[in-house]
Amino acid sequence: MKYRRPIILLAGLAVLRIGPGLNFAQTRLPASPSLKADAGTVTTQLPSNAVSQINTRNNTLWIGTGKGAARSSDGGRTFVSYRGLPQFARPGIFAMDVKGDTVWCSTGYVEETQTAGNVQTGTGYAYSFDNGATWHSASQPLDGVADSLVPYGQYNIHFLPIVVPEQNVTFRIDVTDSAVWVASWSSGLRKSTDNGATWHRTVLPSDSLSSIAPTDALNGYTMDPRNNNNFLVFSVYVESPSVVWAGSAGGINRSADGGISWKKFTAANELEHVLANWVIAIRGQRLSNHTRIWTANWPAGSSGEVYSVSCTDDSGQTWKNTLVGVKAYDLAFKDSIVYVAADQGLYRSSDGGTSWSTSGSIVDPARGNVITSTSFYAVGVVGDSVYGGNADGFVKTIDNGTHAFGAAWDVLRTNQPAGSTSTTYSYPNPFSPRHEVVRFHYNPGGSTATVTIEVFDFGMHRVKTVLRDAPRSGPQERDELWDGRDENGALLPNGVYFYRVVVNGGDPAWGKVMVLQ
Repeated sequence: MKYRRPIILLAGLAVLRIGPGLNFAQTRLPASPSLKADAGTVTTQLPSNAVSQINTRNNTLWIGTGKGAARSSDGGRTFVSYRGLPQFARPGIFAMDVKGDTVWCSTGYVEETQTAGNVQTGTGYAYSFDNGATWHSASQPLDGVADSLVPYGQYNIHFLPIVVPEQNVTFRIDVTDSAVWVASWSSGLRKSTDNGATWHRTVLPSDSLSSIAPTDALNGYTMDPRNNNNFLVFSVYVESPSVVWAGSAGGINRSADGGISWKKFTAANELEHVLANWVIAIRGQRLSNHTRIWTANWPAGSSGEVYSVSCTDDSGQTWKNTLVGVKAYDLAFKDSIVYVAADQGLYRSSDGGTSWSTSGSIVDPARGNVITSTSFYAVGVVGDSVYGGNADGFVKTIDNGTHAFGAAWDVLRTNQPAGSTSTTYSYPNPFSPRHEVVRFHYNPGGSTATVTIEVFDFGMHRVKTVLRDAPRSGPQERDELWDGRDENGALLPNGVYFYRVVVNGGDPAWGKVMVLQ
C-alpha cells in the first residue's frame, strides 16, 4: 500500500511490535460519535485470543484484544464484547485505562510496507462514560503542517509537526478526574481536557538534558523525535494531580507541577540508576504511607543496557533493580504483592522484588486448554484473582492464604464450538511447527470419554498418534495439541495432513491441517 503523505521515519529505534498475534486488521473508522445503550454483546468468549490489555476496577475486568474490547463482571465466565461496534472498526487495542465508569481505549493496526517494514498506525480512541453502555470516538492526535510552536516560559518551543498516524500509536493512557494523558510514540506525551477534541503537547528534556523548566534558557529548543529518544514516549502514569511520570525511549521523566517542569532519570545520570532507558511501562503501587513507582525497562541501544524491572520509593532519587535480563511488559499489584507480565511468564513478589516466583506451566485440565507461549503482555488483579493475557489466551489463578499463586489455572480461549462428536477442526491452519502448535478441537460428547487422535500424510500413511484411548472428562469441548512432528520426533515437511478423532470407539470425525514452515 502506498501512502498519500510521507511517513516520518524515526531515528535510533525500530518500530515496536508488541507481540505475535497482535497484527490488527485494517478497516475505516466511521465518524459516528456514539451508540445507544446496551450496544455490547453478551457472550462466553473474548473477541480474540490475543489479549494485550487488562484493566481492573473493583470487581470489573476490562480486556483489550486484537479484535476489540470486552468487559466482565463475573471473573471471566461471561463478557460483554464490543467487537463490531463502529468505534472499534479498527479493532486492535493498543492501550486501555479505566477510572470509575470512564473507559478509554486506543485503537490501531500494524501494516507491512515495502520501504519501512512493519509500521504501527494509530486510528484514534473509543471512550465511554457509563461503563461501556454508550461509546464515543476521538481522533488520533495529529498536527497541522504549520502547527509547530508551543509557548513555554518566555520562549516558543518548536515541535516537529506529526501530521500522519503512521508510527503515531498511543501505547499508554492514564485517565484522571480532569484530563486524559496519552503516550503516543512519535506524537510524544499529550493531554486533553476536552475528551480528545484538542490535545496539549508536553515539553520534555532532550537526550542531553537531565531536566527542563519554563525558567530555563531555551532559545532555539526543538522537540524533534527523529533526533531525541526521550521525545519518543511510550508510557505515562499520573501519581497525583501534581505528580506525573512519563517513560520514553530515552529514560524516565517526573513532573512535580502537573506536567510543566520535568526531571529525567536514565541509566547514566543517577548514582543508583535504572539499567535500561526504554521504559515500556510505569505503574504505581499504593502502599500504606507512599506510592512505590515501578518501571519495566528495555535496552534502547546504548552499550551496557539490559532488560530489567526497577522501583523507587523516593521519587526517583534511587532505584532498586530486579528481574535483570527479563523482558517485562506490564505490572499489577495486590496490596504489597507485585505481579509482572514478561516474556518468561507471570512473576510474583511479596518482598518488594527481592525474590520472585513464576507461573510455570499453565494447564487447565477441566477445559483441556494449555498455554503454549510463555510471553505475557498484560496482568491484572481483582481481589484474590490474578489474570494474565498473551497471544495464546486469557488465564486466571487464585493467590491467597489457601491457594498458592499458579497452583491451579483457568484458561479461557476463544473458539467456535464443534457441536457434536462428528465434527472437528484445527487452528491455526496453516501452522508453522517451528513457531507454534496446532490445536485439534472436538467435542468429547459427555462427562467421560476415551479419545484417539491420529495424523496421516497425503497418502494416508499414519505419521503420528497424538492420543490413544486417552480418558477425557467434563462436558466442555476440548483442544488437543500437536507440534508437527512424527513418531520419531522429526518435523514433518510442508504439506496437507489429515487427522481423525475417534470418541468412545465411534465413527471418526475427520479434519485436515496444512504444515507451512
